[in-house]
Amino acid sequence: MTPEMVRAAERVTVALAAESYAFSTGTITVSAGAEVTVEFENRDDGVPHNLAVYTDSSAAEAIFVGEVITGPARATYTFTAPAGPGTYFFRCDVHPSMNGAFVVE
Repeated sequence: MTPEMVRAAERVTVALAAESYAFSTGTITVSAGAEVTVEFENRDDGVPHNLAVYTDSSAAEAIFVGEVITGPARATYTFTAPAGPGTYFFRCDVHPSMNGAFVVE
């Protein structure tokens, strides 16, 4: 491969908080195949939360499942976004009503 053909994977950092049993955003948008770093902050005192990304809202096929942390606490999650553009699904596995769209462009 020539140097022009080699494209480094994009890196993106997302700040995401969990507070009062809700995420700070309902949509996370990243580039296809990007290396995603999520700076996750659980602000709910004594309450466990995490971030998990799935192919769809059935949560049957995981793309990434982050460690559950009990607040107040912070965690850094790193994973690779799907290579295919589309709208995927993210949620807190402990509280599935906390969820949103994980958009890959």
